[in-house]
Amino acid sequence: MNDGNLWKKLKVISRRLITLILQDTAFFAPWPMRSYLHRARGVKIGKDVFLSSLVVLEDTYPEYITIEDQVQIGAGAKIVTHDSSFHNASEGRLPTYIGPVVIKKQAFIGTGAIILPGVTIGEKAIVGAGAVVTSNVPARSVVVGVPARVIGTIDEKAEKFLSRPGLFFWKYYEKPKRLTESERARIKEKL
Repeated sequence: MNDGNLWKKLKVISRRLITLILQDTAFFAPWPMRSYLHRARGVKIGKDVFLSSLVVLEDTYPEYITIEDQVQIGAGAKIVTHDSSFHNASEGRLPTYIGPVVIKKQAFIGTGAIILPGVTIGEKAIVGAGAVVTSNVPARSVVVGVPARVIGTIDEKAEKFLSRPGLFFWKYYEKPKRLTESERARIKEKL
């Protein structure tokens, strides 16, 4: 092996090592630090993004992830940008697939959801807890299941959501309360 190839391999190995250290640090870091650590790994992250605890953003190719403004990602969610299953099963005769993942503005990814390579999550879409997303999610849709499938739009699901018997709040520091019918009506008008 010539020295040029050795230096290329060492550069790739050192970059991957740094990426893994930053991923592991972000995994347990307090939430205000998580976005900064993932940006240092190469993930493109917009403003006001909330990454909950134990979120895994692709360990090998983080630079293929784009998370736009005001996205929320629930605890334990995973975003994957490569698939080496066929490469491994074919003893290297098939290549590894890399597919960028894009999460558009104001989307919500539920706890434990898995986003697979090549997927775009549309603006203001909701991915339910535990869903496995294998294909693109349209804007303002709600997807659930394994594999994830569209069960409706935000507008269609808002009525059921607002009719839940529990408590609601706008900001985490407010006291939760039941919604009145007039409050529900005002909320629906703003959708």
